Parts: sequence; structure tokens; C-alpha cells
Amino acid sequence: MSGKLGAKAAAILLSLMLAACGGDDNSSCLSGVCSDGDSGNGDGNGDVVVGSINLFSDSPQIGTASDSQVTLTATVQDSNGILLSDIPVSFTTSDGALEVVTSETDANGTASAVLKNPFDPRNRTINVTATAGGKSDTVGVLAAGTSIAITGPTAVSLGTTASYTVRLTDSAGKGISGEQISISSTGSNSLAAATDTTGATGNLTLNFTANTGGTDEITVSAYSGTSRVEASIEVTVDDDSFLFSTPDQNATVNLNTPETLTVQLNTDGTPVAGMPITFSATRGTLSASQATTDSSGQASVTISSSTAGPSLVTATTSGGLSATRQIQFVATNPTSMIIQADNTQLRPQQETEITAVLRDANNNLVQGQPVTFNIASDESNGELLESQAVTDALGRATVTYRAGTGSTASGGVIINGSTTAGNQPTAQIALTVGGQALRITLGTGNEILEPDNVRYEREWVAFVTDVSGGPVEGATVELKLLPISYGKGYYIQVDVDGDGEPDVWSANRTVTCPGEDVNSNGLKDPGEDINGNGTLDPSNDATFTPQELTTAEDGSADFSLLYPQSNCSWTDFRLVATVEVAGSESIGTAQFTLSCSAPDLSDIEVSPPGGVVSKYGQSTSCSDPD
Repeated sequence: MSGKLGAKAAAILLSLMLAACGGDDNSSCLSGVCSDGDSGNGDGNGDVVVGSINLFSDSPQIGTASDSQVTLTATVQDSNGILLSDIPVSFTTSDGALEVVTSETDANGTASAVLKNPFDPRNRTINVTATAGGKSDTVGVLAAGTSIAITGPTAVSLGTTASYTVRLTDSAGKGISGEQISISSTGSNSLAAATDTTGATGNLTLNFTANTGGTDEITVSAYSGTSRVEASIEVTVDDDSFLFSTPDQNATVNLNTPETLTVQLNTDGTPVAGMPITFSATRGTLSASQATTDSSGQASVTISSSTAGPSLVTATTSGGLSATRQIQFVATNPTSMIIQADNTQLRPQQETEITAVLRDANNNLVQGQPVTFNIASDESNGELLESQAVTDALGRATVTYRAGTGSTASGGVIINGSTTAGNQPTAQIALTVGGQALRITLGTGNEILEPDNVRYEREWVAFVTDVSGGPVEGATVELKLLPISYGKGYYIQVDVDGDGEPDVWSANRTVTCPGEDVNSNGLKDPGEDINGNGTLDPSNDATFTPQELTTAEDGSADFSLLYPQSNCSWTDFRLVATVEVAGSESIGTAQFTLSCSAPDLSDIEVSPPGGVVSKYGQSTSCSDPD
């Protein structure tokens, strides 16, 4: 399989060269049917004989969300590598759902189907097989993105009950309802849930009653085998109760506005007075670094910040007992807006995301403010699917634009963005809808190469065709490889064959975090370093080769993605391919997670590449640096 894509491209190129040259008396017939005993792609009786079929997926991964899908393309050739038309192709799958687009090969020898994942949110591999003329090929598509998380206090007083929330989500972050959750702990404290299945929003509430002092670990999991997802939280049960009473966990605090931080210290239920408490914070200015508990056992300071972003506040007693509280400083007074689009060159009826980014006078990203979008002009008669969105922690408000049925002049679609907050900044973006755009398809196989002991290589191919499906030769394909999100978590050992013993390592994400480089400029702008670790995550963990691609006679261009073995499992990428011929432009995309090779995860005696814990940490919060 190591040279699968290259071999396919070479075979197709050879076949077309033969077609161009004509051949001699011993050459194969090229019509797709041989007669009078001719050799080649016939059987001597005038019937077509299929030599091989090759199946490609435009992405190695499909989301576990119900609207996820990937496109599958099957290419049929005779024994000499000549593409065969009008050959019936059948598609079958182990699970999921298939929508057959073309059940017979076209002039380019291809048939296609769409794989959907409408009902099953488990992480797993979906195998799809294409069959023609007694030949078949199978490709495995990884269904991924389902995760579980548990949130709640990490310190509990002896004899008290604390509430924890378990949430099971699919690849789109949507809660998964009606799934059974396994719950356990390492200590002798009591765990109770009203039900062991997730509710309508994918949540389950768990009560933890502290009976025994010390450290306990609560673990929750869903599904089994390679589909198993797991999350844990450590809880300290202490005779001395030392907790933040205000503000709430993950409270939002406006910039330049003092917020009171209060801790409560008790021993055996009795407030402790006169105890020095030291405060520190990763962001913001404290009114004092130390305060002393009063007669009610409380100590307070205030905090404020002129920059937006998360702050982890820590309070510590002189005896070493500590408590933490996460807060989020937010800018609320935007002075500038920029609007970006995933694609500015669109085909008729194509959709693209339109994103407005708000910043204040100090370049802080502005969170929680509504942005209104409207179409100022549109020669294609397109539409916005939403008129308003609220900015997130990265200052982004996103809506979707769908191009109309007509084409436009360059910049013929104008979309405005505005907000009533702050100085009421506005911005606009121009899009172009082309009537005769090219088509570009990205595809890969299901194997990973290991050129050496430190790198992985995955082969890809780009196919460029015109509006009628004909191959476009000599087109220059430009590639961009953009990290879009990253995962925290750790590998778990999974029993695959059911013998009660673990067989393989499986990556278990505790949370998936959006990429911090909002404007993709490679610079750490104010407010972008959400986890506060001093860098923009995720890092650029992969590259591609060659840097310049030109399509061959069959419209294909081969390339490879290269990345360190230690970086697999935890970084998500968007691959963007752009091609322009005679003023007509098209864009193809694929989203995927950097994969590990199966052999490197099949020996549980050896740690996975990069170690057991994600390079981005294993907490359940995107605001934490660990």
C-alpha cells in the first residue's frame, strides 16, 4: 500500500499515453470492448474485463455528528490500466449509510457515493467496499469526535455533598442523549446519580458525598472496546474546608472592573479566624497579595484586568492548603471589526462561513456581543442563513452565506457586518460567484507510511476536472495546511478481542479546543492565548511535499503530508487546495486528525508515540495551560 497512490497515478498516465500513441499490432484495443480474439481489456468474446478497482475517500475521517459525510470515488481500469466507462459499480458498507451518486463509471472511469453517519455517534472505523466486474477495493473511514467530560469542584469538605456534571458530545459538540454512563471512583466516598443514562442535552448529574478524607478520583466512561471514551477528575476531601465562595467558577468579569474574590476556611465546621491567606493570579492585578480571615473565616481581595482572557486565581493558607478559581476577563467595548470568509471565490449554490472579529481600542478580543450581518448587494441572488451571531471567547461571530444560482462580476457580492456595542464598528467583505468553476477533489488511502523512526507520511491525491468532468492537465494546485483545533487527553488501553485483556492504545480526548490563532497571521495577538501558556495552540505539527503541484494528463497531482510521530492523535487540520485556470477558480477542503499508525498503538507494553498524555495536557478546560 506504501506506493498505492503513486502507482495508481502512474498506471492511469501510462494508459492515456498508450491511447495517445495508438499502438502497434500487439497493442490493446481502446474502445472498452475487444472482439475477434483481441487481447487487452476484452475477454476475446467482446466482453469488458475489469482489471482493477480503486476506492478513494476525500477525507480519512468522518465526524460522529448526524450530518457528517464524506465523498467516495471508485476508479475502474482494465488490466492495462485503461479507464473503463459504463461499468456498473456497487458500494457496500459495514455501517453508516451510503448514498450512491453514480452507479456506473463515467468517461473518466469513475463512480461515486456519499458516506453518511446519521445514527451512530460512536468513535469507530467504517469500512466501505466498491465492487465491479468481480474486483473490489475497501477503504476505512475513521468516525471520530465523540468525547466525554466531567466538571465540578476539585476540593470537597468532609461530610458534604458536591454536584458534578457529566456531558457526552459528538464531533459537533452536540449532546448525545440516552447513552449509558459507567461511573466509578478509587475511594470509599459515595456516588449517586438519578439515572445512569444521559438526558436530552447529553448531560448527567452526579452527586459525590465525601465520607473519607484524602484524594479520590471519579471516572466516567461511555461505550466499549475501541469506541470507549473516558474522563476523570481528582477530588480532595479535607477535614479543613478551604474553598472560594465568590465568584462562581468560570465567571465573566468586564475589563477594568474590580471583582471581589472571597475564600472560606473552616475546621470541623468551625470558621478559622486570623489565618493569613496568600493570593496569586495568572492575569489581572490584585488589590493585595495577602489577606487574613475574619471571625467568619472569610478573607477577600479584589482583582481587575485591562486585558481580556482567562485568569487562574489561587489562594493558599499558611499551612499549605490551596484553592483555585477560574475567571474570564472580557472586553465589552469594541472599536474595530474585520470580516473574513473561508472562501471568497464561490460556485453557484456553494456555502461559506462569514466571520466577524471584534476588538477594543487595546486590541483585546471582545466576547459576548451581537453582530448583525446583511447583504448589501448580490448579483447571484444568494442568501445569508443567519442574520446575527454573538462573539465567542476569541471575538468571533460566524454566519453562513449560500451563493445563488447565477454568477457575478468580481466582488459582486457585498456583505456588511455591524454591532450596536461600543463605538458601533462596521466592516464588509466582497465575494465572487463564478458560473463555470472547476472542480477539485482531495483523497487519501487508509495506510500511513513510516519513512524513518521519527516521521509519518500519508499519501494524498488531488483531482482537477472541468465542469463536464473531464481532467484538467497542467493546472497549478496551491495547498494550505491549517491547524484548526487540538485535543487534550490521554491514551487508554482497550480490550479489542474481548478476552478481558487490553490489546491496543486508544486516544481519549477530554476536550477539543478551537485554534487560538484567530486571524491566521501566526502572531500572538492580545486575547488569543486562551490557555495562557505563552504560545498559540495548536502548533503547526505537519507539512506537505512537494510545495508546488501541477496536474498530470489525467488531472491528478500526488503529494504527501509529513508530521512527527510524536504529534499524532491530538491535532486537527484543514487541508485547502486551490486551483485557477483561465480565471476560473475552485477550492477543495478536507478536515482530519493527524493519525498514528496501527502498529504503533498495538503494543501496550510500549507507550504510544509522544507518550500517554497529549502534548497539550489532559485537563477538561481549554482555558487551562495543562
